[in-house]
Amino acid sequence: MILEVKEVFKSFPVKKNFFGKVEKVIRALNGVSLSISEKETIGVIGESGCGKSTLGKVILDLEKPDRGKVFYRGKDISNLRKKEYRIYRKNVQAVFQNPQNSLNPRMRIWEIVTEGLKINYKLPQKELKEKAKELLSTVGLPSSYLDRYPHQLSGGQKQRVAIARAIALEPELVVADEPTSALDVSVQAQIVNLLMDVQESLGISYLFISHSLPVVEAISDRVIVMYRGYIVEEGTSKEIFSDTRHPYTKILISSVPIPDPERKRKVIKLKDFDSEEVSKGCPFYSRCPERKKECLFYNMKPFKISKTHRVSCTLHS
Repeated sequence: MILEVKEVFKSFPVKKNFFGKVEKVIRALNGVSLSISEKETIGVIGESGCGKSTLGKVILDLEKPDRGKVFYRGKDISNLRKKEYRIYRKNVQAVFQNPQNSLNPRMRIWEIVTEGLKINYKLPQKELKEKAKELLSTVGLPSSYLDRYPHQLSGGQKQRVAIARAIALEPELVVADEPTSALDVSVQAQIVNLLMDVQESLGISYLFISHSLPVVEAISDRVIVMYRGYIVEEGTSKEIFSDTRHPYTKILISSVPIPDPERKRKVIKLKDFDSEEVSKGCPFYSRCPERKKECLFYNMKPFKISKTHRVSCTLHS
């Protein structure tokens, strides 16, 4: 087991009174638990604001949880000090959504992809350039790009550079937060294939966060479905997309068009959104087409469908 998240809660203040006291918060994560094993890809799906990116930031230690723990190789990352923390930072890397914002515009490409190597191993410039050449070759870019700057590259090329930077230290886990959303569809396929090739050659694990359900289905071993900070369904890619159980997951999948003009997917309609926020029970209650009265008293404890498939819904109690 590379990484384990246990009962993590995270909230953000959105409203303060005149005296600075917090009056309203958004609960981004509500008791989220998951585990990531070697050479495994965990896909995370859900609408905007469901807590996907916050989960990634908590794993990367860019956000501190209010409650709960993140364990790397069995050790609580909040207790890691100096050498141990450095090992964790080296082995858990990130690829962010927009490569334009995640690459330093003042640094040349070879400097960007080898910055981690320079910090961790203090290699001379000649060695760094040779390593940069190898990394660019791994992600399908020619060595002629070494001395270019980010603004001289296309979106897809920038994302390849971001991937090269992430794998430079040969990490165990890469958190990929919407790595294809800013790219054209044809380029998206190239980046997904590249990530899969890199995983096969280096044995890296991924936490793959995305809005694109077809991409998640193609790349993931297991899939987590999030809604308002809760994991509402979890299972293998096949279970989530072929044996869907939670009403919210069904709605998500029904919204994806089938690329065949002869076939039509049945679109599931949401209930009219209640103006009053549901303060207890299932957070999806006000929009759920299959809701029942007992949903208002449900504690979101998941029910086991199979060894790998769990769903947080009273329909499967």
